[in-house]
Amino acid sequence: WTKPAYREATVKYFKIRRAREEIQRLNIEIHRLHTAIHDEELKVNVTIDTLLISNRPVGLELQHQWRKCAAVNALHLLKLNQITSQASFSGQRGVNI
Repeated sequence: WTKPAYREATVKYFKIRRAREEIQRLNIEIHRLHTAIHDEELKVNVTIDTLLISNRPVGLELQHQWRKCAAVNALHLLKLNQITSQASFSGQRGVNI
């Protein structure tokens, strides 16, 4: 530690190591978020379809509210797809079924 070059090299080593750990964590979170959005969309659409038959006013209201959420999810999916389509992306693509 007494030589600046050694100290600097050690600091850089640990920063790179931490960055690699963070990339692994982000790969997991990206995949989880993509899967969660997918699963939520399926579940909500089934619920809306059921309500449109059994309780139309509630189904229409849920459908109206869901459009707002779906628009936000679409933006998130766009960004997630941009990330996962990069050649340097090292995580799992797609969703878990």
